[in-house]
Amino acid sequence: MRLLFNEKEINERVKDLAKTIDKIIKEKEEKTVILYIEKGGKPFFEKLLSSMKTKPLTDSIRVKSYEGIKSSGSIRWLKKPSIDLKGKACIIVDDILDTGKTIKKVKEYILENGAKDCKICVAVNKHERREEDIEPDYYLFDLDEGFIVGFGMDYNEKYRELPSIYIMGEQ
Repeated sequence: MRLLFNEKEINERVKDLAKTIDKIIKEKEEKTVILYIEKGGKPFFEKLLSSMKTKPLTDSIRVKSYEGIKSSGSIRWLKKPSIDLKGKACIIVDDILDTGKTIKKVKEYILENGAKDCKICVAVNKHERREEDIEPDYYLFDLDEGFIVGFGMDYNEKYRELPSIYIMGEQ
């Protein structure tokens, strides 16, 4: 593994993003809900929320779409939102936007359940395997290619707890 983004870089980017999202939330007339996708989105969500001055409604959702390093192409809902989303502005927080399949289906579900708006916020916007026409509204880092772990991202449930982001298979 090779270090890609260290904890200090991550913390600095999160603080800047928190300021941006705080400003957007203050300008909105409707309530904002931040939904993070378990398990990968939790470290980013916690760091982001602790850096924000506003305190929006929060909830978690859980879907499964990966087997090893490959997206299965479909999602299985393990936990749906417990907050009523009708008329609310939503922000989905996740670790990575990769193929786009998972986040697209989650966004569609949120909008179908009455959310007024739904933005996507990811730690890493990865372009290499994008299969859906979807882009994040907010992100910390852009990455062209590579399989990454740490800061919520895992390889078969390993390395998720690392505070920095590493690229696999490189020395």
